[in-house]
Amino acid sequence: MEAEFLYNPDNTGIHAHCATLHETHAGELFAVWYAHPDKEDYKEAQLCIAKRRSNGTWERSRPLLGKFNSSVGNPLLYQNPGSDRLWLLFVFLQGNYWNDAVLHSSFSDDGGYTWSQPAVAWPDKGLMVRHPPILLADKTLLLPAYDEINFHSLLLQFVADEWDIRDAFPDVPLIQPSLFREQNGQLTMFFRPSDDPRVIWRAHSKDEAKTWSPLIRTALPCPLSGVSGFSLQDLSAVVYNHSEHKRTPLSISVTKDSGITWSDPWHIDEVPYEISYPHFITTTDKKIHGVYTYNRRMIKHVTFSLDELRNSTHTN
Repeated sequence: MEAEFLYNPDNTGIHAHCATLHETHAGELFAVWYAHPDKEDYKEAQLCIAKRRSNGTWERSRPLLGKFNSSVGNPLLYQNPGSDRLWLLFVFLQGNYWNDAVLHSSFSDDGGYTWSQPAVAWPDKGLMVRHPPILLADKTLLLPAYDEINFHSLLLQFVADEWDIRDAFPDVPLIQPSLFREQNGQLTMFFRPSDDPRVIWRAHSKDEAKTWSPLIRTALPCPLSGVSGFSLQDLSAVVYNHSEHKRTPLSISVTKDSGITWSDPWHIDEVPYEISYPHFITTTDKKIHGVYTYNRRMIKHVTFSLDELRNSTHTN
């Protein structure tokens, strides 16, 4: 495994959290997160961006969009197929906490150097995002989202130049869904709980999100913290904190049967302080890349191969 730290730009605060990762159509890798002062100040957070060079090193991070009168959070990046435009979704806080968040969007047409003025993407307060959308077979973008007021997950679809609710999952208080496609074409979502029981949940669709399975509990613990799912070849994986009460260690477990059975966890990071909110992706070179919060002071980026994942989880 290779690893390095990404640091906040000057004058953006000492805390870093909630990173997202995206590989562009051109093969460039971007990380975006939010930085805030010496406490989680909901009036001072701003976005930061870093770009990975072709030689594997990272450019120095820089502020993204600048500072606003209200705080920001939970960024994610995505691109539409066939377009070089880079889209950013994030929230502005119009009050004191995430239930007052309003989803906004911005875009860049020059490789992430300049960005459009933010526009409202969803007018109602409390709608949040954490993980990027996927593309359905009919070219519809499907975005996992969640309601911070009622604590349930949603799926949004992009139709007629706007986001619209496609599905809701109100039966269990679950948030921050991570959506991906398995090798067999099945769509899978992993969810973190917002209350007890402190386990990861899952749901699946075999018909391009027309219908979904019931919400299903897994055997994997979760300390009310973010999770990230991905798939590569015959394996599906979830990155999470293997604990019911602590945001450490950061672990990966893999499954070959869509979450019915799981490997023993591979603890990719074990330190006595918070390592949380992972976002992991597979890139065009068949590597696995991930970013996560490290002690709320920096973002850690790691990369490893499928063979290393198989060996470390004993799933050869």
